[in-house]
Amino acid sequence: MINQKLKLFISVLVFFGIIFPSLALSKDYIDKEPPKSLDKPYPPINKERKWVDQMHKLSGVFIGVLVNMRENDWENAETHASHFVKTYEETSKIIPEWKDYFDNEAAKNFGETVKIRNPGKIWKTVGALGKTCGKCHKENYIAVWTRHSWPSVKKNKLSDPVTEKKISYGKFMWKLAGSFHGMTVNFGEKQFDRALKATKNLKSRMIKFKSLCSKCHVDDSVKNFFVSPSVFTAIDFIQVGLAKSEPNAGVFWKGTGMIGKQACKRCHLTASVMRSHSRSLGKPLIPCHYSALITWNKHMSFENPNDLQI
Repeated sequence: MINQKLKLFISVLVFFGIIFPSLALSKDYIDKEPPKSLDKPYPPINKERKWVDQMHKLSGVFIGVLVNMRENDWENAETHASHFVKTYEETSKIIPEWKDYFDNEAAKNFGETVKIRNPGKIWKTVGALGKTCGKCHKENYIAVWTRHSWPSVKKNKLSDPVTEKKISYGKFMWKLAGSFHGMTVNFGEKQFDRALKATKNLKSRMIKFKSLCSKCHVDDSVKNFFVSPSVFTAIDFIQVGLAKSEPNAGVFWKGTGMIGKQACKRCHLTASVMRSHSRSLGKPLIPCHYSALITWNKHMSFENPNDLQI
């Protein structure tokens, strides 16, 4: 029984290509531009994510076979296998550029083998079939996810609460970073009045930043992950300390560390891979605050010193 469960678990992983990406080295990664025809089953051309729905449909009937086989429910296993063969062939025709990833003969062989009701022989066909799905996922999964699951904020404009000017998302994130660094640099120079001003600006921009999360993240738990209540607690402690004649350095640096870990780092770790990948694909995708990276070189040239306001 344990061996059968283990086989079921591993086969599902292999079939969907989950094992392949996790074990692949960076040199094995293939960077591909998703085919244009894949735009049709996704928004905005299609209101629903039809390709994802098709994948769920395909995986559902496949897993159904394995579950029923484990339970010796061969009648339902054969029904699922029949649906799988039809769905597999149907799926192979949706994206013409990907037709070579599909092996309809392997799918038919799987379906016919299920009728024999011999688990050993069925597992062999699962392995051959899984290679076709795994190969496609390995070569396209990340690129498709990047293009169709990460919204761009490149065209978004918002009001900076400090300057009260409408600016691009990327420039806003640069100003947010400027407030943070203005706080730390001035503290190190014992310019506590300037550090306090930068801290107040940082809080205002953090509040604005959290409200912007709502454009994509409707769940409060998600917004709190990127800008948690502990971030604002840390900022408040820093402000109180900076209002004193001799701020406590330990409290200050502990607070800045909290902000860096609970806000900045979490966003960086979440968005950096997709951000870099989108640029390699030539897609103007700018997830969340990584749009700020685009403006980095412009600001480093100091052509517009006002953008460096803290």
